[in-house]
Order: sequence, then C-alpha cells, then structure tokens
Amino acid sequence: MAKEPTIQETPEIVSAPRRSILLSGLGFYKLSVRRRQQLTYVFLGSLLVHVLGLIAFGGWTVMRSRKEEATVFRTPPPVRTYEPRKLEHRVKVQNRQRSSSRPAMLPRLVAHTPSRVALPEIKADPKLINTTFQPKFKAVSGKGLGAGLGTGYGTHGFGTGMQTYDFFGIRARGEKVAILVDVSVSMVQPERGGVAGYMAVKQRLGQVVDALPDTSLFNVIVFADAAESMQPKLVLANDSYREEAKRFLRPFNKAGNWGLTSGNVSQDSAGLRAAGGTTRLDLALTAALGMQADTILIISDGIPRVGGVLSPEQVQAHRAQLEAWRAANARKMENWDAKWGDSGGVVDRVWVPPPKNWKPPKPKKKTKKQLEAEAAAAKLPPREGQGRGGGGGGPVRPPQGHWKIVRDRNYTPRPSSPAGPKPGMWTLNDFIKHIALLHGKYYQPAGLPEPQIHGIGYAIDKDGHRFLQQLAKHYKGQYRRVTRIR
Repeated sequence: MAKEPTIQETPEIVSAPRRSILLSGLGFYKLSVRRRQQLTYVFLGSLLVHVLGLIAFGGWTVMRSRKEEATVFRTPPPVRTYEPRKLEHRVKVQNRQRSSSRPAMLPRLVAHTPSRVALPEIKADPKLINTTFQPKFKAVSGKGLGAGLGTGYGTHGFGTGMQTYDFFGIRARGEKVAILVDVSVSMVQPERGGVAGYMAVKQRLGQVVDALPDTSLFNVIVFADAAESMQPKLVLANDSYREEAKRFLRPFNKAGNWGLTSGNVSQDSAGLRAAGGTTRLDLALTAALGMQADTILIISDGIPRVGGVLSPEQVQAHRAQLEAWRAANARKMENWDAKWGDSGGVVDRVWVPPPKNWKPPKPKKKTKKQLEAEAAAAKLPPREGQGRGGGGGGPVRPPQGHWKIVRDRNYTPRPSSPAGPKPGMWTLNDFIKHIALLHGKYYQPAGLPEPQIHGIGYAIDKDGHRFLQQLAKHYKGQYRRVTRIR
C-alpha cells in the first residue's frame, strides 16, 4: 500500500489548503483578536497625545492672561478756562468797580449765629390752596424711570406715582379716598358679633385711616337711614384729621345712638331722585362723587333699600292711561253712583262677639341657643321696620269682637281706575346710572376718569353680597366677604 503524503513532505501541494484553514474557524478568530488589540493601542495613544496637548495649550493660555494688565481709563481733572470775551468783560467790570466811589460789597453774607435766623412758619396747606387760575389737565397714570450722575455714582428710582394701602385685606390705590361706612342697626345684630363685633370694625377702620399716606386726601362718610360726612370736602391725611375721623366714628351704634336718621348729605339734582329708604348708600355715593374721590371704599352688611321715583315719562304715560279709562267707563260710573252712591250697598251691621271657650296656645319649649339669642337681642335696639318684640315673641292676645258689614246681594263694587306704576326699589342699574350722572357733572369737566370702588361685605346676606360684588366689578375694584372681625 502506498504511503499518503504529509504536509511537510509536499509543501508546494498543500500550501493553498493550509491558507484556507488559517482564515476559517479558530484561525480567523485569533487573527481578529490581534487586530483589535492593535487598534485599541493606537486609539489610547492618540487620546493621550491629545490630552497632553490640551493641558499644555490651556496652561499656556491661562498664564498669559494672568500676566496681562487690565486697561484703565483715567480722565484728567477739568481745567478751568475762560473764553476770551468773557475774561475781557470780567476784567472791565472789575476795573469800573474799583474806579467807582461806591463801597465795596462782600461777595457773600456770613451769619455768625445761624441759630438765630429762622424763616416764618407757613401754615397754609399746599394741596388745599385755591387760586383764581385753575388750568385743566387730564389725569393720566403711568410709571417713571429716572437716573442721576453726580461727583460719584448716580442712583435711579422707580415709582408708580400712586399711593397704596390696605383696606380689610384689599390692596387699594389712590390719592383721594372716600371711606363709606354702614352704621345701620343691623351692623350690631348678634349674628354679626353684636356691639363688640362692631367695635372691632371701627378699630380696624381707625387702622385704615392711620395707614393712609401723609400726601393723600380723604374723608369718612357714614350712612343708614340718612348719610353724614365728617367734612364737607376731602382733607389732608395728617394727624389732626386722622384723630377727628376716629372721634367721628366712635359714638355710632352705642347705647342711645343707634343707627342714623338725619345727616348733612342731601340729594343732588344731577343724580337720580330717591323716595327715602334704608341703608342709603345712594346718599353716601353722592357725597363721595361730589368731592371727586378717585377711590371709594364701602363696608356694609346688606343691600341698600332705596325707594325709587317715577320719571316724568312714566307719570305722563299713566295720566294718558287714566284719561282713556275714564272716557271708556264714564257711563258705568254714573250708573253705580246713581244706584249705590249713598249707602254703598250696606244694608246692615252685625256685632260678632269674641269666642267664649278660647284658650291661649301652649308655648313651645325653647332651646338653650334660642334663649341666649333672645337675651342678646334684648340688649339691642329693634331691627329696621320692627318695634320691640316685633319677632312675635310676646304673649298671644285673645281675639276681640268686631262689627260685620252686610251688603245687598246684588251689590257690585264701584269700577276702579287702573293702578299707577310702582317705582319699586333701586337696582344695581339704577346705582350705575346715578354714578354716571354725577360723574358727568363733577368729573368730566375736569377730565377725570370714573372712580374705583372697592367693597367689604360684613357678614352680608346673599343679595347684598351679589350687589356689592357686581358694583365693585363694574368700577374695576375688588370685593371681599368678611364674616367676623376680631
């Protein structure tokens, strides 16, 4: 049998197969590992070279910047020079003064005792001076930015030009402030803290007055069944008028001085007419608008009940309606007067005696809370429109006898004319119209905008809450509801 050749014996024949063996399987894997190691060494070496170069270049740049000196610009002191003509004029004036026979005047006056020199005191209030010349300027608002440069560095200021203060948590702004305070008896009812609670309200109002800036103008106006202002015009917020405002508020809603039935504020012919009422906010607003206040602050516990008045157009329309009705029913009225005019259809009067077996109802047992409320209410005056005991807590009276009128069976009532329109109470729209009319009289001629109105509802009911909130919103003010002030 012939012997098979090996690789060593026939290298020329087996060289190609061996090469294919090295490039496949385990040989290819060893070759790839070797190449990757070489690439890794090359990458690490390149990275090291770049890092060393960056450190060297950065250090050289930092050291160079530290050696350089900062450039400083210095301005030389100003040299006092004179223009040729000014200098020549000054020399001529000095020569003429020397040649004159007049005594030489000292260049300045020197007081050896400055403490003895004093200017006379000026007692006039600069913000309340009235002159014959009253230019008209339109009120504008804005922000200013100023800068100043003196011998050293200048400072700059930034101001809004309006004073800011706190009104029961409302951040209000203005320079002419009118504070409208409700002093009706309902402000001291038990559900609002009684007299002690209203004392806290007046103390807080005193703090509001104390916080007014010294440069602002203000006035305090109270209202209930009438309205009264502390001063006829706005006054400067100095110490004396602040104390006067506190004294003005102090006596209201104390024993013997409940509410307000008369005051020094009357209706304005330019506004809407009113027929009395309670919580006369209309009169308080009339006084504030007549003073051209730019900020009005209101604190109240309910909706104002102001009686309306019929307009001339409504009165004329009702008269025309009555004339038309009388013309259409003249014959019926004549027939009724002829038949029933003397007796009115009455044929008899019968006396009805009181019941014999009447017994008063048994009183219901009251809870402890009801007894405490009645005890607290007994120390306070009655509510508006009620007498003492108007809540129905008194003894029940027995029914009394009375006369009963008997009319003819065929009796018919006399034809009645149509009732006239009822003006009712003022609504929010009426107050807005009232303010607009007074604005046209007092503000527009001076170019002033509408005032800003803020409202505080003191333990207020739903109707009053809605009214004050909408009034403040319409005049770009804020509103806040307060349940109790301590």
